[in-house]
Amino acid sequence: MSMITEIRQVVRYWWIFIFLGLALCMFGLLLVAFPIASYTALTFFFELAILLNGILEISFAISNYRLIPGWGWHLGGGLLELAVGGLLLLNSALAAASLSLIVGFWLMFRSIAIVGRCFDLPALWPEKAWMGLLGVAGLVFSFLILYNPSFGAFTLLVWTSLALMSIGLFYIFLGIHLKNLK
Repeated sequence: MSMITEIRQVVRYWWIFIFLGLALCMFGLLLVAFPIASYTALTFFFELAILLNGILEISFAISNYRLIPGWGWHLGGGLLELAVGGLLLLNSALAAASLSLIVGFWLMFRSIAIVGRCFDLPALWPEKAWMGLLGVAGLVFSFLILYNPSFGAFTLLVWTSLALMSIGLFYIFLGIHLKNLK
C-alpha cells in the first residue's frame, strides 16, 4: 500500500478533530460568557472535557490502528485522559481543590502534543506554522495558569478560555486539513 493510500485511509475520520475543536472552542467561549458561574460548575465542565477528549482520542486510535505507526500514543493518551476524567468525576472535592493545577497541566500536555503533531503532518510550511503557533499559544496560556494557580478563579477562567480556544482552533484546522487530503 502506498503512503498516499495510507494517508487517505487515515483521514477518513477527519470530522473527529473538527468536533473536538468546536467543543473546545465552545467551552472556552462559555467560560468567558459566564464568569460568575460557580467554581463547582467549572470543575464539572473540566471533568467532562477531559473525559470527552479521552474518549475521542481512543476512538481515533482504534479506528486507525492499522494505518498510523504511532497509534499507541493516541491510545495511551486517550486512556490516561479517560482515567483522569473518571477519577475526577468520582472525586469532585479533589478536582475542585486542585482545579488550577489539573487544568494547567492538562492544557500543557495537550499543547505539547499539538506542537509534536505539527512535525508529523504532511502539510505545506505555512499550515504547519499556523497550527504549531496555536499549540505554542496553548502552551503559553497553560504556563500562565501554572505560574500562579492560587491567583483566583477569574485568572483561571481567562487563561483557560484562551488556551482552550487556541487548542480548539488547532483541531479545527487539523480536521479541515485532513479532509482536504482526502
